[in-house]
Amino acid sequence: MYKIFLFLVFLTSVGSSAQDLSGVWQGMLIGAGGHIEKSDVVYLQLKEEAGEITGYTRIELVNRSEFAIKQLVGKRNGGQLSLEEKYVNSSSNTRNDPKCKLNYTLTFEEESGYLKGTYQSSDCRRVTGSVVLYRSTMSFNTEKEPTATHMWKAMLARDYKKGYPSPEVRAKERANFEFQPIYFDHDQSEIKPEFYDYLNKIARVVDGHSDLRVKVTGHTDAVGSDAYNIGLSERRAKAIVDYFLSQGIKADKLEFDFKGKRMPAATNETPEGKQRNRRVDFEFI
Repeated sequence: MYKIFLFLVFLTSVGSSAQDLSGVWQGMLIGAGGHIEKSDVVYLQLKEEAGEITGYTRIELVNRSEFAIKQLVGKRNGGQLSLEEKYVNSSSNTRNDPKCKLNYTLTFEEESGYLKGTYQSSDCRRVTGSVVLYRSTMSFNTEKEPTATHMWKAMLARDYKKGYPSPEVRAKERANFEFQPIYFDHDQSEIKPEFYDYLNKIARVVDGHSDLRVKVTGHTDAVGSDAYNIGLSERRAKAIVDYFLSQGIKADKLEFDFKGKRMPAATNETPEGKQRNRRVDFEFI
């Protein structure tokens, strides 16, 4: 009975990690020895059935008009995909077309959301490199004109170099992010080191979304005059903003406000309540 239980647990764990990779993926082909900023654009359309993979690839030379579309076949063995481009069924018909047939070895990283690995040409010498893809919201394009500009590739290169996960994973992090206040000592505006990790998480979420900003609001307890506490709450909010700026967050993605003692989170009649009021709050905007 114990062996049966372990076998069922094993099957459950395998099934839960074997995410269906069918759909459209977009990313970049980074040539061996090349710079990530100069990598070309690749789209994959995958259909997975019982471990068999079929589909197409579309490779576009970055910021140029040349492209090629190739049929794709392959297999999935556990977490690894082995894919082979078979033939070119459409291209821009110039000598610069990326017509070399590529073989891919890819692995899906559940934590980062990237499908990544290596490629090597089966018919062109010294055409090798690495590939990084993320799940796309676009339809696979079979037309001559690109579906979109290549600006997204520059963002992908930047985010990947910073160690950020895929857009799909970052969207989930943003949707599920739980805010908590940052607390300060009495009459102080210095950030306690224990809060750095949390502030870094906020900074990563904000930096990872071009359309996202964060609002920082400073507060105080009721000790002291209203005018003094307005100034103290402003210094606390600015300390947080300055920290975000030091982490590379652009100023136009930051907004701050300060309320003094006018918006307490708890009673000011106890030491514990006063501590909860000496804070900075956050919200995405």
